[in-house]
Amino acid sequence: MNIALLKKHINVYKQNLAKYPEKHTKDLAERKERIAYYQSWTKDRILSMTEEGFYDYLSRLWAMLIWGNKHYVVDKMIADNGFDALKRELTELIWGASPVIKRWDNFLKSVKGFGPATISEILCHVYPDQCMLWNRRAYIGLNYLGVTGLPKYNYQMTGKRYEELSGMAQRIAEAMRSEGIEDVNLLTVDYFIWDELQVEENLSKIYAAGKKPKMAPIVEEKFDADFADFIHNEIRDKLSDIGK
Repeated sequence: MNIALLKKHINVYKQNLAKYPEKHTKDLAERKERIAYYQSWTKDRILSMTEEGFYDYLSRLWAMLIWGNKHYVVDKMIADNGFDALKRELTELIWGASPVIKRWDNFLKSVKGFGPATISEILCHVYPDQCMLWNRRAYIGLNYLGVTGLPKYNYQMTGKRYEELSGMAQRIAEAMRSEGIEDVNLLTVDYFIWDELQVEENLSKIYAAGKKPKMAPIVEEKFDADFADFIHNEIRDKLSDIGK
């Protein structure tokens, strides 16, 4: 990670906090509200949630903004997984006793319809000091800072990689605190990435035909048999959805 570049943008971010206090106050209130809402969904509450409650739970996520008909997406998740099984797996992902690496991989292998952006957003809201929010904006920001080996595709975001990148986000949070910024957690880091590190308009530039990708090559990764099956099934299901 380019620390000098990071500090440069942190200082600009800090100046903007002082320059636009109303925006800072609004963003801080929004972060606290989102954290409080998702932390309020305890294990027992998730297991007893209704389908309408599940819709409310998911529809608040930023990862769901791309969907015009959110009810269709949520109904498909329920139909594909079974509602009781889905609630059990969601409970295990959030409140399970296993390390996040294992919970992440198990959830991805067991549940259809959830990608890294959705899963990481839920975890970030429940564990804002430990778990980062991963999406294409996070990719752009970390790539700009010189972080190597970033996952381009969903199947490359394993539990191990997610934990490593959350550690990287924690380093950014610590750098922000060292510059005197208060109330910093990994959700704050997400706001910082959105405000300061979006040097590409969108990821289409990275994949544009005839252009060399502006990123370090992905580190070769070995998967066990179970995870290889998951990758195969994910690609199969996506091709099926495209066909439909």
